[in-house]
Amino acid sequence: MTDTLLSTFGLLICLAPGLVHGAELVSPMLSRWVINVVLPFFGPGVPSAAKAMTYEEQLTMLDAARAAGPEGKDAAADDYIFLMLFEQRQGAIAFLAVVAGVVYGLGLPVDERAALHVLLGVMSVLFTLVNANHAGLSFLGRHPRISRHGKHVGMVFAPFWLLASVLNALALAASWS
Repeated sequence: MTDTLLSTFGLLICLAPGLVHGAELVSPMLSRWVINVVLPFFGPGVPSAAKAMTYEEQLTMLDAARAAGPEGKDAAADDYIFLMLFEQRQGAIAFLAVVAGVVYGLGLPVDERAALHVLLGVMSVLFTLVNANHAGLSFLGRHPRISRHGKHVGMVFAPFWLLASVLNALALAASWS
């Protein structure tokens, strides 16, 4: 495999989060498309209109979570719900920034892609660790509410991100030569 092809694969594989979560920039409630369309495949299964969550159902769940907040701590409960949705949008922004960097990087010669491969390599290693954690390896923190589909996502994407890590490490080495 040529250095250019290796580097290009290292960049392209890191487009996945932006392609899946980019729409959440517009509204964090658009995460339901991931819930309704993407996650059922990790069941394994297929999407089903009968099981799809609606916008109104999402709001009902958020309102129930808000209502379950500690008595006398209304501002904290409001802020918690806000923060979850805010961070959803911030994540989409970061993923779209990665997309922009990858698109830009594809036009560069391999020896000028080193900084991108460092960034994407670090991201890929951390994504590998987090997905391995969701798959059941408890060495990196604790997610208190992993769903069945979430565990399966971790099982699939830990190796995916490990591959991205290796590709970006090899591409980084190639960019230095």
